[in-house]
Formats: sequence, C-alpha cells, structure tokens
Amino acid sequence: MERSGTVHRKQMSPLDQQTIPLTVPRDGIWLRLALTLEGTVRRSSSARHILSSQQFNAARTRWTLADLTFLPTALELLYNTQGQIRMSALATNCGLSLRQFERRFKQRIGASPKVFARLLRFEALLHSLIQEPTSSLADAASHLGYQDQAHVIHEFKLWAGCTPTAFLAQAKQRAMRGPLIPDPRPAHTPVYIIWKKKEGSEEGCP
Repeated sequence: MERSGTVHRKQMSPLDQQTIPLTVPRDGIWLRLALTLEGTVRRSSSARHILSSQQFNAARTRWTLADLTFLPTALELLYNTQGQIRMSALATNCGLSLRQFERRFKQRIGASPKVFARLLRFEALLHSLIQEPTSSLADAASHLGYQDQAHVIHEFKLWAGCTPTAFLAQAKQRAMRGPLIPDPRPAHTPVYIIWKKKEGSEEGCP
C-alpha cells in the first residue's frame, strides 16, 4: 500500500547519468542564473566566498543530461517565487525527495537551494528599492517576508557589501540623475555563463 504523497521517480538511463560536455543555451534561465551570481559577487566580497566562479565551474563539470531537466525546473520556480518557496515543494516538483534535491542542487550549483533562495529574495528587495527609491525599506522588506530590521541589515552586508542606508542613498542619487544612457559597447559574457567545452580545450571560461 502506497503512502500518501509518494513521489514516483523516473529511472535514469546510463546515458542520463554520464558526465559529458553539454550544450547549454546562453540565454533564458541560464543567462539569468549567470547574471545573478556575477552581479552578487561584484557587489560583495563576502558573497564571493560563497558563490565563487571556480566552485561553480567545478560543480558544472559534473552535470549530466538528467541535470538539464532537474535544474531548469528548480531555477524557474525559485525565480518565479523570488525565493519564497518551501524546499519540500521544490523537491516534489523536481520529482526528488527533499534530501536528494538539496544534495543534488548544491553539488550542481555550488550553493545550497536555501542559500540561493535567500539570494533571490534579496535580489527582489534590491529591485524593489531601485524601482522605488523613496519607498519605505520596512514596507518593502516586510512584503518579502523579512522579519525585522536586524535581518535586513545582515542580508545587505552579506549580499550587497553595504548597509541599507548606504544603498538607499546611492539609489536616490541614481534616480535624481535620470534614466541611464544605454552603453553602445557589446555586453560582456558573464564569468558564470554556461558554455560547451570545445574538443581538446581545457575547462574554464571563454
């Protein structure tokens, strides 16, 4: 007799489990992931230790074909909910037990899903404050589930490398200068971009 909530898992073929050079698009959820990671480490030296490009690239060398089904599902849900989703719900949507999900996500991304969810929630807070620099920090933080000011200050220091006060002052200055003029130079390829290893080349970034 099956227990309620049993997750049926598709058996992976030997090919799915092989670690091989993979062709992964440079757009969509993969580009969004790359920009999130790079933007964060550029802002904060503390975050750089958590989300190092070397650690991410080392983890990516172990990706399999099965990971290209599991990871996009997890990442889309994390982004769509701004990190405000239960880990058990993520695991269920990926067809994995909670323990399997947390282990595989950390092995493949280089950070645990809980840490990545924290980062996306903070990213949503920054976006809100940049769009409305005169809005209340307390209201924006409360809307995203932050419990108190001490929690917000801690997250700012970790992910932005500054205090909320300093960030808000910079946001207001940017707003007073008006909209940014687009840079005509080609955008650089993020350090964390997903790319295919060429035949005979060494693993690393192009």
